Amino acid sequence: MGKNRRNLRVTARLPAGVEGPRGPVKGTCRSLSPGGMFFVGGPLTVGQTLEFWIELPKGKVTAMGELRYAHEYPDGVGVGVRFTRFTQDGIAMLNDYLASSPEAR
Repeated sequence: MGKNRRNLRVTARLPAGVEGPRGPVKGTCRSLSPGGMFFVGGPLTVGQTLEFWIELPKGKVTAMGELRYAHEYPDGVGVGVRFTRFTQDGIAMLNDYLASSPEAR
């Protein structure tokens, strides 16, 4: 059995980035849910809370997120991010995107 998740998590390949301690880091959002995302783009320190952005089809959303774990891939280091703060507009855009995903059906 897989992990029990409270939120729908969809596979994604969205441009994303983070304002890291040494400046901006661009990468890719590989999966996305209302509670978090998996970001591949550069080495970041687990435990930090940073500002992330995700480029959705209807615009860019930003959120604060806590880095929960890291995993190394051939194309970069990926981190699991738990969202800790969103703007109201950001939540609405994220929910619209998730609801329109084929995985939501």
